[in-house]
Order: sequence, then structure tokens, then C-alpha cells
Amino acid sequence: MSSLLSRRQLLNVAGLAALAAALPRAAIAALTNKAGSAGAAPVPARAPSVPRRVLGKSQLTVPVISVGTGAGQSVAVLRYCLSQGINLIHTSTGYAAGRAIRNVGQAIKGQREKVVLALKITWRADDLRAFDEALKQLGVDSVDLALFNLHDRREVKNPQYAKAAERLKKAQKTKAIGLTTHGDMAACMQEALDQGFYDVLMPSFNLTMKKECLPIFERAAKAGVGIILMKTENGLGALTYQKAIPVYLGLPGVATINKTITTFQQCDSLLSAAATPAASADAHEVERLARLTLAGHCTMCGACVAACPRGVAVADLVRCSDYYLSRADYVTAVQDTLAELPPHMGPQACTKCGTCERVCPQHVPVCHHIQRIATVFG
Repeated sequence: MSSLLSRRQLLNVAGLAALAAALPRAAIAALTNKAGSAGAAPVPARAPSVPRRVLGKSQLTVPVISVGTGAGQSVAVLRYCLSQGINLIHTSTGYAAGRAIRNVGQAIKGQREKVVLALKITWRADDLRAFDEALKQLGVDSVDLALFNLHDRREVKNPQYAKAAERLKKAQKTKAIGLTTHGDMAACMQEALDQGFYDVLMPSFNLTMKKECLPIFERAAKAGVGIILMKTENGLGALTYQKAIPVYLGLPGVATINKTITTFQQCDSLLSAAATPAASADAHEVERLARLTLAGHCTMCGACVAACPRGVAVADLVRCSDYYLSRADYVTAVQDTLAELPPHMGPQACTKCGTCERVCPQHVPVCHHIQRIATVFG
């Protein structure tokens, strides 16, 4: 038998090599490990070393990339993220109509001690029964971080949250307390720092907000308050976002970027980006691109909400149109958001007076976005 490969054999080898080069590391692992069931997470030969940081005075050690949960996400992907060292998971009972939190419960089963769990509170702050129901869905006795979901400085000032935080910690339902916000972020974060009992801040953030938020991040870092960034991809293309991740991680006090991860390849890409140092030239270019791509898009500053004379949830509606409808797998998020809004805050309550557009620093066509939501989901 000749030791030389035939033409057909050579083509087959070349084809396999091309396939291997095109496949993400996750897919290769799935093939080589022969995952038993359809949709099962690939099992890597070894978990990679993910950079980790201490999340402020919470003393929780977390990976620089963490997992948000929502629509279009499977248990297999969550398990793959855990296998890759991304062990901070943020969830809530309302995400994906309750499916997200149940998926997390399945994914962490048998490995609770390896996971840092963050739970957003969307119910009354002192309602321990609702909190216990969320814990039941997760299959755990407690979480590591509980986050109050507040988007108005006046809400953050309410003393009920300090009392609820004390009660939750005393009942050993959580180790740390945080604030998550995607409306009037700067004011809400400042007030949270004034309150003094928060361990963590989790704002919606993008690089157009750097000038306004940088002093707050610096203050938080000095106070030992850890920062988790969310909704960081808003308006950025995939390549720009890859370059932006090291820039985000270079900001004062930032411990991790929380991102809804829906594929194995996305997990690998985020980890690769996080491992790349940010050169100063790259940082300037990324910020310039962010300003360009986000021109005319909502940055969730909250100015429209404060100005609306009818109390419409303007920022939530614009976010649904400008952000969620950009991806088909986020349509469920729009439906979930609208379901949580009372009628007097929904799209039908808008009179198109234009006040929101006049105060918007980004010159977003707010009325158009609200009408779009009303038309598609009304």
C-alpha cells in the first residue's frame, strides 16, 4: 500500500482542517467529547483561567465577564459558561416569563458552592415570601447578592430599602445588597452611595456616559462599593464591542461586565476580548466609535422619564423599541416589560406632547419609538 494520500483522501483531510478552523472552540469540544444528548453543553478538556476581581466590600470574588439571563438562552449554554469559569449569574423571576430563573436552577444543580448568584428584586422590598419563592425556583437557600431594581432617585431615598436590606441579611437570605438601575442612573447611583448600605452598584452603562459617570465610579471605588456593568453592548457593532470590553474593565471600581450569553461561541468571544489589554489608542478610538454609533439612540439617562407630564415609562418603552427589537430573540423581553407596566405608564398613555424629545440629550425620536411599540404590541 502506498504511503502517499490519494487525491480524495487529501481533499477530505483538507476539508476537515478547514472545518476545524471555522468552528469555535465550544463546537470543537462538543464534537470531540461526544456530548450524549441533543443540546448538551460541550465539556472542555480543562477550564480556562478567567481573570477574577473582588466585588468591592461584598468580598465576593467574581469573573470579569458574568452571565445575565433572558430569552434565547439554554441550560446547556449556562453550564458551558460555568465550565469556562464564568460563575457569576444574574437573574430574576420575570426574565423570559420565568423561564430564565428556572434554567439557572437546572444549570447550577449540584454545584451551588461554585456559583455566585445575583438576584434582582422586582417585588416589594420587604416581601420575604416572594424572595423565598425565587429561592425555591433556583433550588437554593440563599443568594450571594440581592439587587433592588430602582430607577428614580426618590425611590432610592426611601428608608424601606435600608430596612429591607438589614432584614434580608439578618435572615441570611443574601450576603450582599446591590442597586440595579437603567433610568436616571447617575442620580440613583449618587443617592445609593449617600445611603451608605449598598455593597454593589449595577448600572446600565455605555461609553457615551463616561464623563458623567466616571466621578461616581471613582467615589464608589473609594467607598469599597463594587460595580457590575450591564447593557454595555447597546448600539455597538460586534467588532466595536469586542474592543470596548477591555476599556470597560479599565474603569475605576468595575469588577465585571454582565452579559446575556446565548451561544457557546459568544462565551468564547467575550472571554477572548476580556483577556486583551486595552491600548490607550484603542480606548480613544472605541469611545469615538461609541459616540458615533449611539448618536440618536437611547442611553437610558432618564431625562425623559423625569420630564414626562403623564408619568409614562418613557425610557422603558424606548428601550423596548430601540434596543430589544434589534434582535429577534429579544421580542420576549419586550412582551415581559410591557406586561409589568400598569396601563397609565404604557404606550397608550402617551399623548405625543413632545416634552420627552425636547429634553433628550441624544435627540432620540422618542415619540416614534413609543408609537412603534404601541403599533406592534398594542
